[in-house]
Amino acid sequence: MPSDIQVEILEDGTVSIKTSDIAETHHISADQLLDEIKSELGGKVATKPLEHPFWEKRTVKGGGKIVRTS
Repeated sequence: MPSDIQVEILEDGTVSIKTSDIAETHHISADQLLDEIKSELGGKVATKPLEHPFWEKRTVKGGGKIVRTS
């Protein structure tokens, strides 16, 4: 499965980062990349989870492990 990360700089200077279909084996490195980007940009960070049926009963714990919540 491909792991996609899209980065876009908007006209107002806001950086939009969208991820989708990150393979479980890539979650840790993807999280580290996003943390590094946040650190380098030094601004406010707002996250907005995308709606997807897979995530209805799952969550990502520290280290990128996906677990069922119910």
